[in-house]
Amino acid sequence: MIPKIFKSAADGIAREEALLKTGRPSLILWQAEEEALVVPRSWARRSGIENLNTEAARNGWPLMLRSSGGSAVPQGSGTLNLAMVLPAVPGFTIEEGYRAICGTIAEALTRYEVPSDVGAVEGAFCDGAWNVTVGGRKLAGTAQRRSRANGQNVALIHAAILLERPSIDFWPLLSMAQEVGNVPVPPKPEAHVALGQALPNTMKVHSFIGGLARAAEDRLAGLTSGFHQAA
Repeated sequence: MIPKIFKSAADGIAREEALLKTGRPSLILWQAEEEALVVPRSWARRSGIENLNTEAARNGWPLMLRSSGGSAVPQGSGTLNLAMVLPAVPGFTIEEGYRAICGTIAEALTRYEVPSDVGAVEGAFCDGAWNVTVGGRKLAGTAQRRSRANGQNVALIHAAILLERPSIDFWPLLSMAQEVGNVPVPPKPEAHVALGQALPNTMKVHSFIGGLARAAEDRLAGLTSGFHQAA
C-alpha cells in the first residue's frame, strides 16, 4: 500500500468519509499536494474565524473544515495521514480505537528501533492524550469518529504524522487559529518532531512508510479476525 496523493486535504477527508459510510474494514494512507490549515467544522461560527480565513488564504494555507473535533492542524506534503475503518463491536471502546492506531505507529517505529510513547505535549498543536511522541515531542496526532453503516456501529480512526515540521512562517498563523479555538497554550515548533528527525540517519522516510503500511495491514487483519471470533 502506497500513499494516495490528493490535490487537497478536502479530497482526502472526503475519501475517509466515504470509507466510513461503507462500514467495511479498510485502510488508507494519503497526502495532499496543497497546503491547508484544517480546523473543526464547529469553529465556523466562532469569533475571529473570518479574520483567520483571510490570513490563512493570504499566507498560502487556505482554511478547510473537518467533521472531527480537536484543534487546528496543518495538511500538505509534510503530513502523512493514516485512516483505519473498523466495526465498533461491543467492547471496542474509544480508548481501544486510539490504542489501535497509536499501537500501529509504535509498531512501525519499533521495526526501525525508534522508541515511542503516547501522551500530551505542552505546546503541541491539536494536543491530546493520544499523541504519538518520540523523545517527548509530538510526531503524530490522532482523532476518531463513530458512526453507523449497514446496521452496525463503525469507527473511523485517523492519525496525522509529521513528515516535515511546517516552515517557521506557519506558526504565527497557527497561533491565531488556536486563539479562535480558545486553546490556552501557544504552539511551539520545538514541541514537535518530524519523522525524518526521528528516524536513524541511514533510514529513509519512504522505507518507514512501507513499514507503517504493513503494520496497519497486520493490525487491521488481527482486529477484524478477533471481532469475528468474538461474535
